[in-house]
Amino acid sequence: MKRFTLYTTKYEAILRDFAVKAAAADIIYINKTGREKNGFEVGFAMVQREAFCELLLRLLMDIAESENPVYKHSAKLRKMARDLRYASTFAHELRLLKEFVSNGKELNIEGYVTFRMGEFREKLDLMIYSLVKKIKFSNGDW
Repeated sequence: MKRFTLYTTKYEAILRDFAVKAAAADIIYINKTGREKNGFEVGFAMVQREAFCELLLRLLMDIAESENPVYKHSAKLRKMARDLRYASTFAHELRLLKEFVSNGKELNIEGYVTFRMGEFREKLDLMIYSLVKKIKFSNGDW
């Protein structure tokens, strides 16, 4: 079992819920939780690395979507963005996350979403751009 720590400064409630769900599913065994430094952290032993990475990637994708102002305010666009998760994008991001988890001991949620999920965030932006172009084209505003 590998020891790992997740921490955040903005998403304490989301991280708590994630840890409780993962522990209830016997994916992790929580060693410690609490406020550390300037944020909140959860330390644990990983029991099922594959299941943990899949669950964590879904959480990170939710956060990436919520940080984009357009997706934040549009349920319809969020639903469309979720379709990206079933494409090769999910498999690619999962492979990168597994590699990160295998080589690291901790993960800052905001940092990972900002710096390591850039390609996924670009795909979200491209989806918005293409939808806006289609809307403008269909309205004759070209």
